[in-house]
Amino acid sequence: MNSRLIALIALFFVFGNSAFAQTWSWNTVPSSQLISNAQGVTAVCNGQAGDVWLGTDAGLVLYANQQFIVVPVLAGKFVRCLLYDSLNAVLWVGTDGSGLYTKVGTVWTQLFPQTQVSGIEARIQSLALHQGGLWVGGAEKGLFKWDGASWQQFNAITTGGQLPFSSVNALLTDAAGLWVATQTHGLYYLRNQGGFTYLSVDSGLPANHVQSLFKQGPFVWIGHSGTQSNNHLARYDTQQQTIQVFGPSTGYPAFRQVYAFAEDSAGRLWIGSHLSDFPLAYFDGQSFFGIPEFNAGFISSPVKSVWIDEEQSVWVGHFGGISVNTLLPTSIEEPGGSAMVLPYPNPFTAFLHLPIQTESTYWDLLNLQGEIVAQGYGKRISGQQLKTGFYLLRYQNESGNRVSVLTYRKND
Repeated sequence: MNSRLIALIALFFVFGNSAFAQTWSWNTVPSSQLISNAQGVTAVCNGQAGDVWLGTDAGLVLYANQQFIVVPVLAGKFVRCLLYDSLNAVLWVGTDGSGLYTKVGTVWTQLFPQTQVSGIEARIQSLALHQGGLWVGGAEKGLFKWDGASWQQFNAITTGGQLPFSSVNALLTDAAGLWVATQTHGLYYLRNQGGFTYLSVDSGLPANHVQSLFKQGPFVWIGHSGTQSNNHLARYDTQQQTIQVFGPSTGYPAFRQVYAFAEDSAGRLWIGSHLSDFPLAYFDGQSFFGIPEFNAGFISSPVKSVWIDEEQSVWVGHFGGISVNTLLPTSIEEPGGSAMVLPYPNPFTAFLHLPIQTESTYWDLLNLQGEIVAQGYGKRISGQQLKTGFYLLRYQNESGNRVSVLTYRKND
């Protein structure tokens, strides 16, 4: 975690008789230190081997090997959206005015969504991989699909008025279809088997200007913008087919322009908005909690992007820079045991290797509810049956002292 230059923060989690401790503090890099004339970070996504891509209003930056590296081919370009295809190791970059860029290996290529009906689309606002193709949301000419050889366009002209949108702000995929957030015509769900579902103000949405989307279990979270309503957050239940609107009466401030969502391993939903005095919040399933401006190091300015990496670090792109924090507790204390301050919480996947000398050492592993989920003897614990999340490993060291170590089960 030191390679990410992350300062660790303050919360207290109760775990039986143990305490996990953190402090709320953010590490921030101003936009001008990323690219000299950049005003803000507009998009964040992962790359290969832990690399992070940062899109700004003045170009693209790669964070790798503890360095920020400006990408020359995109110098001066306004980056609106990023998508990394991990299966094929391809990066897609959507720009405002310069079309679409793709990186395969070390080769960059520029291309523009196009049809014979309405020419090219230069302003790219959203990207998604779905049904073997790249889907592209344009700011002027609707929705496009790229199959690797040709473009197909979806808008009022090409669909005979069935899909009347001309601007697509966000895209979201699931197993059965593609969600399309539009600038003025609400939200569409294009089903893989044909046909679509349409949600609008008449269906219960706060506004027809849909800015952002996020899938969490059976719910689709919907961020709005515009002036149709003072409420800018809604949630669609795909099973019950109902819409719930969140506003001041539900404990959620009436955020202007909800731009971004992300979910951490504890199931908390993080929300980035345009409201400068309350730009970041999370929802724990019951209540909303804000990250106000007095948190050390956090830029109190509109949030354009939120991304959580596999190590549970929160990356927040602002008008002003990038702020990063970790959600992982950093120390543990147990009565009668030794306290360990952990610069990194021993993440593991298939196996957790214990810091012990003999195979006869007894250990047990607890979840965050204080329940023993595994116990035994030896130097190694299988994690194959464990869910992603925090665990507490307890064992007795060679000196006879009980030791408690916080650990984290990562995705395979």
